[in-house]
Amino acid sequence: MKTLNKFGMAMLAMLALAGCGSNKQTATNVEIERLNQETELIKARQRNEDAKAQAEQAEKQRQANADVGEEIAKKQAARAADATEMPCQMYDDDEWFYATGMRQVKANSFNTAVTATLRSTQQQMRQKLSALYKSVTRDYFDQMDTEEGSYERSHIESAGDLVVRAMINDTYEVCRKNTSPDENGNMIMYMTIKASKKKFLENAVKELSKDKELEVRFNEKQFRDSAFKVFEESNNKEYNEFKENQQ
Repeated sequence: MKTLNKFGMAMLAMLALAGCGSNKQTATNVEIERLNQETELIKARQRNEDAKAQAEQAEKQRQANADVGEEIAKKQAARAADATEMPCQMYDDDEWFYATGMRQVKANSFNTAVTATLRSTQQQMRQKLSALYKSVTRDYFDQMDTEEGSYERSHIESAGDLVVRAMINDTYEVCRKNTSPDENGNMIMYMTIKASKKKFLENAVKELSKDKELEVRFNEKQFRDSAFKVFEESNNKEYNEFKENQQ
């Protein structure tokens, strides 16, 4: 009996030791599982942070691209406006003729650009005054019933070149503007000049009155009346064109 008891007690001790070993193993497994879960959680957080950082970087890049695109669009719009609008544009009034010219020039040669633009604008004025002079003489000839090929008609027509040439040398710059230089250093320069209507008419009358043969047949009053008529019609035409462009 005592032997059995000793044996039983030994068995109980062994079972107790085995139970302790099992409990330790279970605790270890639980700890490992907990560590694995924490590791996965840390990895998941890191992945979320990386994804968030990538999204923020992508948004910054998109915004930067949008800003660049907007700036490019603004420059393109400005160039388009420069191409379609005419800065310095002015229209004839009761006292002055106006002519506006434009020219592509190099930004690094400003003085040369001004001279080139002035010459271009003066050419615009020359063409305008020549056309007006022809209109005035045509109306004058109609009113005076001047014959084709007559001395009077021929002399009055040819005098226009002298009158216009003198006026070109007596013009005034009233406006000058230019665009910003493009990537190649080119810019568009605009300029408006004016010439006196009164002086234009006085020079014409003076030139036509020089010829003694023509003097007896030249009707100064009718010539002035024809000039005033043509000038007014020109004013109305330019005003109407201006209104149409505004619509």
